[in-house]
Amino acid sequence: MSEIAIYSGNTIIYWSAIIITLGIAAGFCLSYSLYTANGGRGAAMWVMLPIALFLSVLFCRFIHWYCHAEQYPGMFKAITDYSNGGYCLPGMFIGIFLAGIIVKSLHITRSASGLFDALAPGTALCIAFIRLSSLFNSSCRSTIIIQNTKFQHLPIGIAVPTSTGLIEYRFATFFIQFLIMMLITVFLVVFYGRRNKVPMLWGLQKGHTAIIFMALYGAVEVVLDSTRYDSSFFRLNGFISLVQIVSALALLAALVYYSVASLKARGFKFYHVIIWLVFLGGLALVGYFEYLVQRHGNWYIKCYTVMSLGAVLMFASSFVAYFTVCEKKE
Repeated sequence: MSEIAIYSGNTIIYWSAIIITLGIAAGFCLSYSLYTANGGRGAAMWVMLPIALFLSVLFCRFIHWYCHAEQYPGMFKAITDYSNGGYCLPGMFIGIFLAGIIVKSLHITRSASGLFDALAPGTALCIAFIRLSSLFNSSCRSTIIIQNTKFQHLPIGIAVPTSTGLIEYRFATFFIQFLIMMLITVFLVVFYGRRNKVPMLWGLQKGHTAIIFMALYGAVEVVLDSTRYDSSFFRLNGFISLVQIVSALALLAALVYYSVASLKARGFKFYHVIIWLVFLGGLALVGYFEYLVQRHGNWYIKCYTVMSLGAVLMFASSFVAYFTVCEKKE
């Protein structure tokens, strides 16, 4: 049940909608300021905004329909009637990517990768606000019930009404993600500022803030999405969620790109093997303990702790691979 902020006649505005709108505005302002401060044309951001919003909503809805077709009378209804149903966040990245390509094809920006770099911190901030909005509705659907009264409050627990009208306390998945995404936003702003000062030995000179953001977001979601009971799955797969698969692929893509770039720039080194083994070790930890937590729900503290460690190792290996492509300063 969403909490009402404004009620006037037939017009109802919910707090969650206000917070999401503020998040979009804050994210746009952050990305706009970073982009224009580094020589980008502000017109590119203004043209991209409506295109990205339209495509993001469309793809978020389409993916949710695909994974939860039982909630809709049909695909056309799902993408035209937004009075019920839900959204799947990975669609937002597709929408932003396509919007950036469209803006580049219109010759409004000289570099799509530079545009994506500036968009990365703003997107992280927007996601943080989207997750914060869960405090004003019942969208934080965690599988973990908090029994200990010491943790039945934020940031760990959140009160969730049941179908019988009672209240139970569950792990505050979305609020935890809100806190993490705020930290990632700060990190990306700092990274973006320093990234332009370090030339790369091979490959793209821009686009690395966006790549690192996707790897970071993948590391977060590969664990947190497991805690939800309403995760989205491919129709032929009911074990690992779509978000977890996409998150793992984002981490892998970052590793592959920087590994290839590093091999091209420096040749094969023994540390490449170590980087790859660390990534595989992290992936194995995430996969095995995801299996365990699905079989033994009461092991969630141990399982999610180890899964978090595995996700950190996966990101760390990609991040170290990135540094091997940076030109060292004298």
